Amino acid sequence: MILAITIGGALRHKLLYVGKQVRLLCDEAGPEYRAKVAEVQKETILLELLAGENDVSKLLPQGQLTVVFVVPDDASYSFGAKIINYSEPGRLLQLVQETPLLRTEKRSDYRLRTAKLIYVALCKQSGEESWQQSSLLDLSRSGASVLTTLPISKGDELKIWIPLEEVDHILEAGTKVVRVSMGEADQLILGLSFSELSLADQGKILDYILKEWTEGK
Repeated sequence: MILAITIGGALRHKLLYVGKQVRLLCDEAGPEYRAKVAEVQKETILLELLAGENDVSKLLPQGQLTVVFVVPDDASYSFGAKIINYSEPGRLLQLVQETPLLRTEKRSDYRLRTAKLIYVALCKQSGEESWQQSSLLDLSRSGASVLTTLPISKGDELKIWIPLEEVDHILEAGTKVVRVSMGEADQLILGLSFSELSLADQGKILDYILKEWTEGK
């Protein structure tokens, strides 16, 4: 599936941006390099090779390579490019795009591993809520994994309260327990599925995942 003819289009779609990490592949058997985006034009991109990467002398003779990058909760993207310049100071590699940007590997809801204190409450028929502090293990647009000491069973309905300070948002939503496994010290690991999460809440989750994933890189 062709998403954009040029990498300039990827920039407009916010798929590429300054500081984003990419992989450079010479061929199936060749070495792999990592770099971060320094500048994007309509059909050219300037990359800074990361410290500790392989000897660039093995890369330059190839002339052509494939640039691959991942957009969280979306897909893996790639395009073919040709090396047009290399500057040793700063290890800057300039490429010109030669093939359209392809969405090469669709990803289902990206699940970000995290460690955050949250609150969960078991929904009771009486309407009473007893909130208990628990630990968020991972988060996606469709659900989450939680470590708790609450006596929970598969099929139970829970309310969950997650502070997403990084994107100035508090997520409070209903969930259903779809998986239960034993953790350490009599704790349970719950797999939760969100119930009718609003588009605004989904957007904030994606903003949080993208922010944490980018900074983690």
